[in-house]
Amino acid sequence: MSTEQIKAAVFATSPQMNALSIFVAVVLGSSLVEFNELLFPPKLSSMAFWGIVPCYWVGVTGWFGIMAWGRYTPYLDKPTSRVWVTFVMGAWTSVLALMFFASGLPESILGYLWGVVVLNIFYWLSTIYRHRDTGSPEPFRLLAIFSPIALIAAIAYSIYALMFSPVPEVVKWVFIIIAFIVVVGYRVALRWSHIWRPEESK
Repeated sequence: MSTEQIKAAVFATSPQMNALSIFVAVVLGSSLVEFNELLFPPKLSSMAFWGIVPCYWVGVTGWFGIMAWGRYTPYLDKPTSRVWVTFVMGAWTSVLALMFFASGLPESILGYLWGVVVLNIFYWLSTIYRHRDTGSPEPFRLLAIFSPIALIAAIAYSIYALMFSPVPEVVKWVFIIIAFIVVVGYRVALRWSHIWRPEESK
């Protein structure tokens, strides 16, 4: 067995990976039970549907991203390892909160937009500590692009809702589309940046 294979095998059975696996399963499994009526069959005209779909996109692509990252990273039992894993779980918890706010759209749009901001904060925290822990390449540039958009959108909607209540439906759709672009766009850009898949960049 090669060194890379040994590294992958060790990381795949590490306490961090086991904890993440269980946490992901609980989040996605319980959410499917709770929000199945929004997804099966899909209500394409519903704002709630377009709010919850990005959450599952993050869930599925996030899990594959973790696995891709783990293929090139040895398991290191250090305090910083536990810190960034905790922040990753915080990101997953914020995804679950986003699902909750999405199920109540359009009434809960303010909570949804700020939920996207919180998700990006956890992205930053886990990325910073993971880089300190392993020295691996991290998507700082992508975060610097998408995180400000999420923050500006949340602030802009908060001000608009305060000054021009009630908010017109078309304006709510505009902000939901912005949130969709931020959440899905980051994951798509991360996928094609090859940061965690160096074999695909050749």
